[in-house]
Amino acid sequence: TYMERKVLDGVSFFLNEGDKVGIIGINGTGKSTLLRILAGAEEPDSGNVIRTNGIRISYLPQIPEFEPHGSVLEQVMLHLPADLKEAKTFEAKSILGKLGITDETRDISTLSGGEKRRAGIAAALIQPSDVLLLDEPTNYLDADGRERLYNLIRRTSATVLVISHDRTLLNQLPAICELSSQGLTYYSGNYDFYKEQKALQQKALTQQLEEKQKALRLARKVAREVEERKAKQNVRGEKNSIKKGIPRIMMGALKNNAENSSSRLSSIHTEKTEKLQAEMSGIKSSLPQTDKLKTDFNASHLHVGKVLVKAKDVN
Repeated sequence: TYMERKVLDGVSFFLNEGDKVGIIGINGTGKSTLLRILAGAEEPDSGNVIRTNGIRISYLPQIPEFEPHGSVLEQVMLHLPADLKEAKTFEAKSILGKLGITDETRDISTLSGGEKRRAGIAAALIQPSDVLLLDEPTNYLDADGRERLYNLIRRTSATVLVISHDRTLLNQLPAICELSSQGLTYYSGNYDFYKEQKALQQKALTQQLEEKQKALRLARKVAREVEERKAKQNVRGEKNSIKKGIPRIMMGALKNNAENSSSRLSSIHTEKTEKLQAEMSGIKSSLPQTDKLKTDFNASHLHVGKVLVKAKDVN
């Protein structure tokens, strides 16, 4: 929970040895929070995380943390046990080289954002680990850096859980988990498979929504007709009672019976309408609000070629 807002609610998740899974979802659904909890960097408000005894987890946050100064090699090996540092030096240099950092003696403060990301990846990979938790590992990487990372993820024997918006990376993973306000949904295929399945689900939900909308319109129409018919019957009944000379006290009792009957009937239609509305709300919450993302740049009155946004040297 952040600022009284739940970002994860009743989420259950497990990883098997050797799994390589991508986590996707819109911003704010709790993807990074889930990864921190699995890494042990943060505790959940409720529930628990069960890890196999002795399991080694290596975690790469979105913003790798380094000391202000020190060589790249020193920073990459900073959290290694002292007895492993000497044995791991060659491997660390090799991983840095594969990620495009050939001068490991540079001070960490001189690296660009993309280079620091590569150093962070190297620091995560150099740790003896059974599970790799990677949060947006391709952020700030150029095409060459991303390709190098793809190769490392493909070749590692560790279990991998990665948050990413990089479709190329997600298409190389054999499973996708989508985190949303509805919970965590598992798809046993890569990103393209996920998109296909998602499209089929949304088509089915849209059809269900249309059917519920039709049913709701019909229910409201029937309710109106019943009310109108009942009102007419009440007027006719009162006129007939007057003509027949029925005492007013009996007329009152008959009217009360009619009103009670009408109230019960109205309650039935109200319950049906409310049920349909609740079902529609549930379906709508499962559908993406893509209509909010639509825009029409052709509607602009600006002349063709007008510069709307310009960026330079963005890191």
